Amino acid sequence: MMRVFLLLLAAVFTMAGASAAPAPAKGPGKDEKLRLAGDVLKIFEAKCADCHGAHLPKPKGKFGYVLDLKRMAENPEYIVRGEPGKSELFQLVKNNEMPGEDADVPPLTPDEKKLVEDWVRAGAPHELPAALPPQEGKPEAKVSFLRRVANWLGKFHPLSTHFPVGLLMTAVFAEAIAWWLKRDEWMLLVRFLTVLGALSSVPTAALGWLTNFPIVSGSELAMIYRFHQILGTAVSVWALVCATLVCIAECEEGSLARRRFRGALLLGAFLISVVGFLGGALNAGGLGHYKF
Repeated sequence: MMRVFLLLLAAVFTMAGASAAPAPAKGPGKDEKLRLAGDVLKIFEAKCADCHGAHLPKPKGKFGYVLDLKRMAENPEYIVRGEPGKSELFQLVKNNEMPGEDADVPPLTPDEKKLVEDWVRAGAPHELPAALPPQEGKPEAKVSFLRRVANWLGKFHPLSTHFPVGLLMTAVFAEAIAWWLKRDEWMLLVRFLTVLGALSSVPTAALGWLTNFPIVSGSELAMIYRFHQILGTAVSVWALVCATLVCIAECEEGSLARRRFRGALLLGAFLISVVGFLGGALNAGGLGHYKF
């Protein structure tokens, strides 16, 4: 009888202890997850998209989908859901390694870091509030066959630029030697380089307008891209003008025609340098590619 009583007493205490145990912590609700996703997206858009946005042709670290929360959360190399300490992305943010020292934006504030940490701990939700529609991952519109052909041809633009640029800049160098030596024999070489460079610049400029460069309307890259196209076309027109000048006149050393041609050639060399600088900015994702 005593044994039965002791067993019953132990069972009562066990049930009492179980009922007194604290309930497991409840995770954030749906509204809280929506808020966290929206706040984190704003942070990534302000502090990370300039280096890791989908609009960049060569995003840093080959990581160009920082605004695609769903895709990022599904990559265990960046996010371990529920565990900020094991999430590479949060550790980079926490240690001020992202944004990098060469970025044009400051590191995340302590409050912003806390939001990113809470977002990872909540499971890295990707659903956004109604006021913040998804920034990336939208289905692509169908592209016609002719448009695909044009896009494919445009890929040859960077390769094609080397030929006319090399010829025309060499023509400038050869003209400088001709001016220094005061010998008309150099004019034959200058004329050949200028005419060949001008002719090859025409298809290069045309391919530049066929290039399907990924840009966001109204962004800095969009402005750079537009100026690069316009000035690149202007360089081609300039080259044709120089070729015309050097062919219709004898351009003897010391003559007015030679001075006009030389001035046009130097102006074109300057334009080529500007176009090349803008092309480099497009590949680097901004105008800070020569930042020391």
